[in-house]
Amino acid sequence: MKKGFTIIELLIVLTIVGVLMGIASLPIIRFRREQALQNTTNAVLTVINEARAKTLAGTENTNYSVRLEADRAILFRGATYQSAAPTNQIFLYESPVVLGTVALSGGGSTITFDRLRGTTAHHGTLQLQLPSGTLRTITVTATGTVARN
Repeated sequence: MKKGFTIIELLIVLTIVGVLMGIASLPIIRFRREQALQNTTNAVLTVINEARAKTLAGTENTNYSVRLEADRAILFRGATYQSAAPTNQIFLYESPVVLGTVALSGGGSTITFDRLRGTTAHHGTLQLQLPSGTLRTITVTATGTVARN
């Protein structure tokens, strides 16, 4: 008698190992996506707070704004966005996070802070979301403060 494994036994073992690895990886993938959403939410909060802080400080004697796009937030000088401006600071969202609903007063997806006061006429909420539907909501108040809900 020869000792060893048959090809059928080897395929059965590999199939079982593959199924177990697939089951074990689901919580890891879910955790990674939740972390991406949390990290992106924190980054957007930081960008909005930075725009307000620069406006309040009178940096470059102008106000600052944040433009929200599907996959990025852009910090820029002034109230009018210019895509080619060299001073734009782009912050990409972590994959697979995307911008969901944006409900700012006056419409649009740009938050502009008023010089020396730090208030904004573009207050409201924005949502960051995962493909699974998990959401994080950020609220910008008329006074310019930002909170995560």
